Amino acid sequence: MLRLALRMLLRDWRAGELRVLALALVLAVGGVASVAFFADRVRQALTREAHQVLGADMLMTADHAWAPEFRDEIVRRGLQRAESMNFVSMVRAGNETLLAAVKAVTPGYPLRGKLRIAPGLNLPDADTDAVPPRGTVWLDERMMAALKVRPGDAIELGRARFRAGAVLTLEPDRGVSFMNFAPRLMMQLDDLPATRLVQPGSRISYQLLAAGEREGIRQLEQWTRARLGRGERVDSLDNARPEVRAGLDRAQSFLGLTAMLAVVLSAVAIALGTRRYTQRHLDGYAVMRCLGAAQSQLFALFAWEFLLLALAASFAGCALGFVVQNLVAWWLAALIPGTLPPPGPAPVLQGAATGLVLLLGFALPPLLQLKDVPALRVIRRDVGPPRQAALAVYIVGLAAVFGLLLWQAGELKLASYVFGGFAAAFGIFAAIGYGALQLIGRLGRTGSISWRYGLANLLRRPRANAVQIVAIAVGLTAILLLTLIRGDLLDAWRGRLPPDAPDRFLVNIQPEQRQTLAEFLERNGVKRLQTFPMVRARLVAINGKPVGAEDYS
Repeated sequence: MLRLALRMLLRDWRAGELRVLALALVLAVGGVASVAFFADRVRQALTREAHQVLGADMLMTADHAWAPEFRDEIVRRGLQRAESMNFVSMVRAGNETLLAAVKAVTPGYPLRGKLRIAPGLNLPDADTDAVPPRGTVWLDERMMAALKVRPGDAIELGRARFRAGAVLTLEPDRGVSFMNFAPRLMMQLDDLPATRLVQPGSRISYQLLAAGEREGIRQLEQWTRARLGRGERVDSLDNARPEVRAGLDRAQSFLGLTAMLAVVLSAVAIALGTRRYTQRHLDGYAVMRCLGAAQSQLFALFAWEFLLLALAASFAGCALGFVVQNLVAWWLAALIPGTLPPPGPAPVLQGAATGLVLLLGFALPPLLQLKDVPALRVIRRDVGPPRQAALAVYIVGLAAVFGLLLWQAGELKLASYVFGGFAAAFGIFAAIGYGALQLIGRLGRTGSISWRYGLANLLRRPRANAVQIVAIAVGLTAILLLTLIRGDLLDAWRGRLPPDAPDRFLVNIQPEQRQTLAEFLERNGVKRLQTFPMVRARLVAINGKPVGAEDYS
């Protein structure tokens, strides 16, 4: 059966009967696969960035020392563990002093990402898996230059003296907070007691880092969140960089629906191509019935033929999608920092599934009708397959399209809106197209012979021609719709951050410094200086109602 189906596939391909179907499938699968490939690469890059932003798979932060049970739980679950303490303190080198953001870390830090260090200022840097050795501190470039020190010079921090080691050029998990505005000094955690800087009331951020298998991290996060106390929080890959993830999800929905426009148009082409294919094979089916072929055999034969076609078209569509997403990545290289990782296998399965669903939804129902062609058609040309299942055919096809829309959109509401909009557009365009054909038939009875002959051909198949008019109209509508949505999407992204948003901040400006600072900034092109008073306080109640952390979870 499989060999015969392959022979029929090659015969029909040479006859040109399956090329429209194959092209429609390739375009549909290529559109979906290209979006899936690119979105998968960007999402992997975002996950990699989130790993580095946290320095781990899970980050636990508190304003007090963590209880030993939290440290022990990380080890008990077989996960990697590291610790760090962050605070602000004065650093002295000779006659120079500077406010520094101090980070004391344990060996193994960071668990994700790499530190980069250089042997001196303005020298090439490199990745390192080490942390500062005992008695040595690493300073970033700003601190090295401000303190006028070189590697090997003495540094005073609290009650202890250290030797300046390498220049810290990159710290992947350094976030934007008050403590991190100052230049960085990194030391080993075991050296911290000698400084005597950790005292009751000291403002220190205590961090526990964990890394390992995703399931183990998920279970540890659940265990930790159930035991969090005051001043404690947990950050993981699921809640890291939410603004970036929201933008990516919005872009993926947009691109996914863009691909679905190609799928919808391809579905129309598949429906038309399958209809023509079945009409041309009525005689062949009837002859096979006369030769004793059972309905199940006929259905299996042509089902195998279309399955082979779907597999070949899906393979070609995935290859096309891979090429297209590489072109998109190259085109957007200036907007994407770093390099994108290679895509995984999931987009291939997504594209192949799209091809199979389209073919099953729009090609399989007509084949189910073909198996009922009577043998009597051999001598009576007016006999064909029963038409009572036409409504079921359309219902199956519409259900397939809606399922693909729901899969791409990711939410029922959006998929319903898009599906309803396309259904309404199809209905309106079909009515307009069919009415226009009827009107042209009445008004175009005069004219040249070629004109009347052409109109007669159009009016001979009004429904089929109306469907083609609908396909062209929907295609043009989709292009215009994408243009409008693209502009709205970009405007929404840009609107999240105004073009004049500040990117530099000055803290702890004294009253007597405001006028001098304002004049200095104005001379350097800053037209307006906005200052705001800052007072550290704790919100305990609103209108007499106590406020707790659970009110903001």
